[in-house]
Amino acid sequence: MRTLVLTSPNMKGADVSAAQGALKHHGYYNDKIDALYGPITAAATKAAKWDLGYAEKNINSQFDDQLFLFLAGKSKPSLIMRQRAKSRNKNKYIGADALDIASRFIGVSEQPAGSNIVMFSNWYGMRGPWCAMFVTYCFTQAKSKSFVKGSKYAYCPYILADAKAMRNGLKIVKAADAQVGDVVLFDWKSDGVPDHVGIVNVPPGKKKTFTSVEGNTSGTNPSDGGMVALMERRVTDVAAFIRVLN
Repeated sequence: MRTLVLTSPNMKGADVSAAQGALKHHGYYNDKIDALYGPITAAATKAAKWDLGYAEKNINSQFDDQLFLFLAGKSKPSLIMRQRAKSRNKNKYIGADALDIASRFIGVSEQPAGSNIVMFSNWYGMRGPWCAMFVTYCFTQAKSKSFVKGSKYAYCPYILADAKAMRNGLKIVKAADAQVGDVVLFDWKSDGVPDHVGIVNVPPGKKKTFTSVEGNTSGTNPSDGGMVALMERRVTDVAAFIRVLN
């Protein structure tokens, strides 16, 4: 197998299909097997390396023979890798897992632009603005029971309504108590109706700003920008910070 890396145009071939199949078998790759080594396959590669216990300096988007052997069960990670993997999964907030997943997709965009056609809307089964579908995808992949493919959630106000009522394992927390991996709803118009949603990356604490990973955003269009991005936001634009309990 060649060492597969992100290139433009994308690398393609039977070895890419084999890599996608191995990643899909373990739940890291959820798109179609198309023999193209694009950003989604690269993100899945990084996720697999994290869970297998690779050293952080080696967690990159390169898929090679060794990774294939690990995924195929033909080679076993070293003791230090297994210990590292165990440590990463111990007592971790489910929101932090969702953020890890979200971060792998930074740079992924809908194709063509303005179409809302992207792996997250395709996965959810609905064509439309997909910021909430992106958050739902990330939390379901993190094994949350609060988010459900095809039903919970594709609409920001429903997330807020359940959190206000403390339904479905969601509850509102103060900005000062927000933590990495919490859901954050935005209200750009200050009309009480949330317009957009993301996952907290660096919480505000006592500051007026914070960062979050969001789907369907951009620097010019915060709620319908068509890509996954890490954004800096103001606390004054927040409708609610939400803790995911299950």
